[in-house]
Amino acid sequence: MANVRLISPELTIVAERDLNEDPTQLRSHLEVIRTWLSEHSTIQGALSDQILLSFLRGCKFSLEKTKQKLALFYRIRTMLPEVVQNRDPLAEDVLQLIRLGVGTPLPETVLPTDPKIFIIRVCQFDLEKCTFADVIKVGTMINDILIRDDDQMVVCGITLIIDLANVTASHLFQFEVEFLKQVAVLYQDASPLRMQAIHILNPPPGMHTVLNIFNSLVADKNKDKRIFAHGTSLDSLHKLFPACVLPEEYGGTLGPIQTFVDLWVFKLKENRNYLLEMTELQDNSIVSNSKIPTNNSHPRVHNHFGLDGSFRKLELD
Repeated sequence: MANVRLISPELTIVAERDLNEDPTQLRSHLEVIRTWLSEHSTIQGALSDQILLSFLRGCKFSLEKTKQKLALFYRIRTMLPEVVQNRDPLAEDVLQLIRLGVGTPLPETVLPTDPKIFIIRVCQFDLEKCTFADVIKVGTMINDILIRDDDQMVVCGITLIIDLANVTASHLFQFEVEFLKQVAVLYQDASPLRMQAIHILNPPPGMHTVLNIFNSLVADKNKDKRIFAHGTSLDSLHKLFPACVLPEEYGGTLGPIQTFVDLWVFKLKENRNYLLEMTELQDNSIVSNSKIPTNNSHPRVHNHFGLDGSFRKLELD
């Protein structure tokens, strides 16, 4: 018997309609994936049935796509130790990163089948205290919990609200393009969470630079319909997101966003053992054939993924 949660009737309808989920085939699908993983002796670290189900849902129950995504999941985590290692939530340096609250999932949606909302406040990224890789590290910690625990996000996807208020050129200079491509692989190609839309708030004067960065990572078919720039006014954002799903800093009624930052500080501490176990995941074939950097440089990983010398463009599903 598969050790997974039942989902609500509303999510069941979405999963069966949009993700090709068939409850009668779930156990056999999980057995196929688990057998495939066991046959790859270089893959280190086990994943629970619940997480494997998240990958199946993220791949719309295509077994081959699930295998590819899982292989990439292990490989890129191996090649990016600066974002998946040294992330003990009880360590003071990691706690300081978490408390910055750069990326914060929000708890509410209008409908139980809407994509979950994730606010990214780039200005919280303190250049004197951390690097962009440090911010991504906290993001992987949060995502590791979400792919295990948040059924709505796994089934219905995620919407990003990216607030660029007070962003400076120094922030943008941290976004080294090659590393951004690797992060795109980490968060999309190697993740079961499906991106549904990106909303950009408070764009800086050099907004064209920011859009060029996003457009370089987004598939052509999605550039016009999935990335929305809202300017410095919240009016257009409120046409899509009512007050009941937004924190008070964005004209909402959920209360201050710090409430949710504090909630995630507690949640990450509570899941310390799980997060440490997830740092053990790796593909030993890459460890044995590659020199994994131990400094803050960003390794070039594309040659390990059969991507013809470059990363695929970020697909928004």
